[in-house]
Amino acid sequence: MQEIKSIQGLGSFLAQTYGSQPQETCRLIAVNSQLQILEISTVALGTVNQVQIHPRDIFRRLVSLNAYGFIIAHNHPSGQLKASRADWQAIYQLALCSSIMQIVFLDFIIINRSHFCSHCTLKRWPKITLETLLGLWTTMAKL
Repeated sequence: MQEIKSIQGLGSFLAQTYGSQPQETCRLIAVNSQLQILEISTVALGTVNQVQIHPRDIFRRLVSLNAYGFIIAHNHPSGQLKASRADWQAIYQLALCSSIMQIVFLDFIIINRSHFCSHCTLKRWPKITLETLLGLWTTMAKL
């Protein structure tokens, strides 16, 4: 896949290509401003039921690629497409970091063997505002 033409096409490609992995894996899809894929890379490898996703690993690669934006693809070997508490924490952390770094966080897609769940498409997306960032900044300044 060279260019993202639709979430449906990307989700189907990801499910077919990576959905049957026996352990949880986090993949980074880095794109340019024309939504052409610069790279698909594995940024975290976990166990059968969890994977640690660290923003530093994501953004280190994005900056080195001079990426405009990114999508995270994460498989659930259990077949469940529902985001876990750890998934929501990762989504929120990545949304905050992407606002600060000004690298567009386009989607967080959970995949299994044959299906996918796009959190952006389902409108399950954190709203990051200037107030959110300022609140984070002022809270840290008090520490």
